[in-house]
Formats: sequence, structure tokens, C-alpha cells
Amino acid sequence: MIFKIRKLLKKTPLYSVFFRYNHFRYFTYPKKKKYFKEYINTLKRENFPSLYFDKPTVVNFNANDICNSKCTMCNIWQQKKDHEITPQELEAVLKDPLFSEVTHIGITGGEPTLREDLPQLYQAAINALPHIKGLSIITNAIKNEDVIARIDKVIQVVRGNGKHFSMMVSLDGYGVVHDKIRGRDGNFESAISVIDYFRNKSVEIAIGCTISKDNVWGAEELLHYLKKQGIYGRFRVAEFIKRLYNDDRTEVIRNFSEDERYQLTLFFYKLIYTFEKNTIYKNTYYSIIEVLNGNKRSIGCPYQSKGVVLNSKGELAYCAPKSPIIGQTLKKSALELYRNNFKTRNNILKSDCDNCIHDYHFSLTKEEEVKRKIESEWRRRIKVANPETLDLSDEVLNKYTYLKSDRKKAFIVGWYGTETVGDKAILAGIILDLKKKHGNGIQIIVGSLFPYITNHTLLELDIEAKVVHSFSEEMVACAKFSDITIMGGGPLMDLEELSVPLHAFRTAQKNSRVTIVYGCGIGPLYIQENENVVKEILSKSSEIYLRDMSSVKLAEKFGFAGTKLSGDYAKLYLESKYDQKEIYEKQNVITCYLREWTYEYSRDLSFEDFQDMKIRFEKGLASFIKKKAMELGVLEIKLQHMHNFVIGNDDRDFSRYFIEKYFNDFAFCPITFEEKLSNVDSIVHAMCTSVHNVCMRFHSVLFAHTLGTSFTAVDYTKGGKIKNYLVDNHSSDKMMSIDDFLTY
Repeated sequence: MIFKIRKLLKKTPLYSVFFRYNHFRYFTYPKKKKYFKEYINTLKRENFPSLYFDKPTVVNFNANDICNSKCTMCNIWQQKKDHEITPQELEAVLKDPLFSEVTHIGITGGEPTLREDLPQLYQAAINALPHIKGLSIITNAIKNEDVIARIDKVIQVVRGNGKHFSMMVSLDGYGVVHDKIRGRDGNFESAISVIDYFRNKSVEIAIGCTISKDNVWGAEELLHYLKKQGIYGRFRVAEFIKRLYNDDRTEVIRNFSEDERYQLTLFFYKLIYTFEKNTIYKNTYYSIIEVLNGNKRSIGCPYQSKGVVLNSKGELAYCAPKSPIIGQTLKKSALELYRNNFKTRNNILKSDCDNCIHDYHFSLTKEEEVKRKIESEWRRRIKVANPETLDLSDEVLNKYTYLKSDRKKAFIVGWYGTETVGDKAILAGIILDLKKKHGNGIQIIVGSLFPYITNHTLLELDIEAKVVHSFSEEMVACAKFSDITIMGGGPLMDLEELSVPLHAFRTAQKNSRVTIVYGCGIGPLYIQENENVVKEILSKSSEIYLRDMSSVKLAEKFGFAGTKLSGDYAKLYLESKYDQKEIYEKQNVITCYLREWTYEYSRDLSFEDFQDMKIRFEKGLASFIKKKAMELGVLEIKLQHMHNFVIGNDDRDFSRYFIEKYFNDFAFCPITFEEKLSNVDSIVHAMCTSVHNVCMRFHSVLFAHTLGTSFTAVDYTKGGKIKNYLVDNHSSDKMMSIDDFLTY
């Protein structure tokens, strides 16, 4: 067998490389043999595609080439009706050997329910495909009565043949947003009626949302609606797709501003962490995030080897987004067309696949698998429970050449990657202070739990810095070779991620580098293991600067007598950038900076008691805001947000909930919330132009006080960091406690 393979491979340019380098490796070590068959099959497919290829297991069949919507990201509705393959023709085509392994066929359009013979198309597919297991449909549900009637008949056919049926209804926004995208008034209501009808009939149903420039800011509201109604859905980003004739839709397809791109990054993370349960679809969302941020697609595509597209005229294509038509199956064998055009498919693979954002779901690329395994290994090593000090050889500098620079280097770790607006101001303040002490030439490196988030923060703040992943070899290298390693602001509290500053400080200290706790708070700490970690971080610090006197006293209690009070570096940044004497034109508005009250600030209670207190607190908070609005005679209550990322809880989600639950019957003035992104500038402007600020997020209290505004502080920390800040700044009269709201 080996000699036959060698004879075959002699015809390829890869022969000499393969057998000189791989022969010994693959045949000597038994653990490598399992990869040999896969490797050989890959070589055969690449070099002899017309002889060695996988037959498709999935068919995307476009039942027609017309549509009754007028979508902003598609031109198929401009097409005129042409020949539509009949059920008899479809059955004959699908009996071609190319389709002998197909297990699923999805029928789409255009709009497939415009075809009166739709049930017969499903029957034809079932008759022709010997291994078919599942059949599906995508509909716009515009003509809801016709859609229901035709799909009911389809279900009878499919289930009558013992096959699985599923459906997807297009829904691109909530209410009028969807109607605008689809160009049809009332389409949202008709779509919901179809969804409700088939949910009640226990049909597997999902919504499909396509996001373009026109509905970037509407996706959150749709997700909120789906969660409330218990409707499952999947989200995609609009792509240029040949079968949709949309190459000219450059204004709305993949034409996002920086804020829109960032919002979509945040949104797909939210889907991953709070909505999607299936790992396959989560991986699709991770891949979309990668492509949005200028990287390669991190998942493969079934249409590279396991899928094929058949259109309503009987024409074949390798995929919908990028493949040209490769032939007419009504005139020529589909198998011959498929295997004789692999040059076209290879060109698509080389030029289009890496950048394609279309939501074809598939397994991870080999490159992504390796990347995740490496990250997983570093997450294992950078753990609180790992007692070893991580270190690397000096040779690692050849990989991270920027660390060879003669410039003084400051490496900042912390909770960056999940930063609030307050954390952004902290980072800016620390860097401002570093440049004052060490000059503008100092090189800044920031460790981040989610680098895409921190890169956007630096863009907002106009700061030049290198961002590295906190759970990586590079993080350890930065701690080893940077002159200063800093735990940069935020609390040293009960968080698993305490492992990051712990290992960074261990590595830095071992290599005789300066380590500084730079403006942090301490607590809350309920877990002894985490308290021990905080003590070790402090013990490995060359200098300790804490943000409030309560934290200083706690550090002294832990045995660190040289601790200094620095204040919060967000305050330094605000004072340096924003003139408190600047006159802002006041608007007759109260702004609120609320957050969900979470259990880590009430561990003295049982969870059940906390939940009861939380509802009572929210009611009291709502009553206070209403009373304050009437007392000041404002024209609007506006909820602003200090945090927009799902990790740490997106404040916009709490605002939707809070308004819906407590303000439905409030008629004195409207209450709204800011749907778009927050940054330091936007929060400063909102605070300085309002007549009063209700501040719950810690840094909203700091901002309001530093900017000299009228404010009320909501101490959700129950005597923690909010009280500490106000006491240190002689402003505790501005504070209301949780107990104050329970009786309000």
C-alpha cells in the first residue's frame, strides 16, 4: 500500500518534501500514524481533485429568483420571474450521483413560499435523496396566511416521510426597524404571527437576523425582545453574495464606522455569553468577531467540500457568496460539472474564503485549533492555584522584538479588556502619570483579557500602546523584560483573574524588575484564597499606591506599612483634561448612571434574601428618581451607561429592564436610555449638561464629584468603595445607602 501511494505522489511537486521530511516522522512514531491517513487524503484532494473529493452532504436549493420584499442589502427583488425548475426536473437532477451522500437540503429563495408547488419540491427532494434526514426553509413571512398554508403542507410531506423539518423566519430588527430593512410595512407583525403559529405546533423554528449598516443599533433591541419571548434566533453580518445580486450595496454591506464595528464586536460577544448555547454557532460568532476586526475567518466552510448550491434554473455553484455558476444540471451531469471546475473552487479558496463573513457554520480551522490550545495551556498555567513562577528564556525576545527596544517599558495589567468608562479614565490617568515621571518616550504595554476591547479604548483615548493577551506567553515575556510591571487601578477583589497580576508580579520580581500597585482598591474579599493572593501581590510590590484610606488601612492590617494613598487615577485624568470652570449649556434633564446590583456586594445575605432585597431596592430607586424628576420639574429622565460590555454586565440591558418594569405608568416626563456607546467624553458632556445626576456605578460618582456637578450617590457597595471615596473627599452628604432606598 505504501509503495502505491509513493508511486502516486511521485507525480506531485510535494513528493520530495513529503518523503524527505515526513517519512521518518510519520512511520517511526506510532502516535503520529493516526495523522498519516488524513495527510495523504489532503494531498490527494489537493493534487488530484477530480479523482479524490468528498461528495456534498448539504444542498442549498434556491426555489425561485424573485422576492416580495425590498431588502436594503439585497437586489433579488428586482429580478423578473424566469424559468423555475419543476418538481419533476428537481427530482431528476437530485438523482445525479453528485447528490448521493446528501443528508440535508435547505430550500430558500428569493422567497420560496411564493411557489404554489412548494410541497411537491420537498417531495421531489425526499424521493431523489436516499440518505436525506432533514429539510428546512427560510421565509420572510410577508404574506403570513399564504406562508402558513404552504408550510403546513410542507410539514405534512416531510413528517409523512419520517424526516426532520425546521424553519427560519427572517427578522432584522424589532418593530419598525425590521419593516424598514425589509421595505414592507407590517412585516414584523406578520413574521411574529408566523413564528407564534409554528411554535404552537412544536415546529423547530428560529429567526435569522442579517445585520447591515442600517440596523447595527437595532440588533440589541431585537435580542432583548427574543429573550423576553423565549424565541431562538441566529445573527449574521450582511455579505456581498452573488446570488443576491448585491455587489452595488456598498453603502450598507460591510461598511461600518469604527463605533459600529466595535458595537458589533460587543454584540456578538453578548450572543456568545448570554444567548447561544450551541458550540458550533458560538464558533461562528467568534469567527465573525475575527473578520470584523481585520483577521482571517477562524472557522472553515461546509461549501469548501461538503455543500453545494443549486438555483431555481437548475444551475450549480460551489457556494452562494463567491462562486460563479459552474454549469447547467438540466443539460449536463452535476457530478461532472462539480469535479471538472475545481480550479474555480480553488481560486475561491485562495482569494475569498479567509475574508468571508457569511455565516456558513463549520468546525474550527487548524490554525484556530492550535491558537485555542495554546491559549488554554496558558490559562492553565496562569492560575491562582499554580504555585510556580513562570519564566521564559531570553531567546523569546526574538519572537517579541518590540521588547528589545532601548526605551523604558511599562507593562500595565489589571482588568483591562472588560473596562468600564471609569477604567478607561484610570488607564489614561496612569499613563499620564507615567509620562510625567519618565518622559513621553516611555513605551506602554497593556495586558488585556479581551484585546479587541482594549484596542478600541486606546483608539478612543488617542493613546499609543501595545496590547497583549493576558493569558499568553507574551504576557509573561512582557513581565520579564519590561522595566516596570504595574497592577493598574481597579479593585483587588474576589476575581479569578487575580491570577494575572499575581503571575506578572512573580515573573517581574524574579527578573529584578520594578513592580507597582498603582491606585487600586482592596476588596470586597470574602474568599480566603483570594485574600492570600492579594497579600502575595502586595508582598511582591516594589511600591504600593492605593485609591482610598480604607484600602490603605486594610493593607497596613495585612502587614504592609509602607502603603501610600494615591487616590484614583481617573480623577487625575479628568482634572487634567476637563476644565471645571467651563460653562456647559444646561438641559432640563436628570441623567442616571445605574447598574445591576449583584450578589458579590451582599455576601452577608443568603442569595434568596438578597434577591428579595434587590427587588425592594430597585422599587425604591425608581421612586427616588421619579420624585427627583418631579421636584426639579425636568423634561426628561435619561439613563446613561458607564459600561457597554457583557462581561461586567452591559448597563444598557439593565436600563431596558428597569424602564419596562418600573416606569410604564410614569406620565410626568419621558424616560429614555442611550442605545449607543459611551466613552469618557460622552459621559462628561452628559453629566455637565444635566441638572442632576443619579450615580450608582462607582466611577460615575467619581466623575460627578470631580466635575463639580449636582449628584446623588447610590452606595450599592454597602459601605465599600463609594462610601470610601466620598469620605476621603468630604462629600458623604451626597450618599444614599441601600437601606435608604428600601424604605423610600
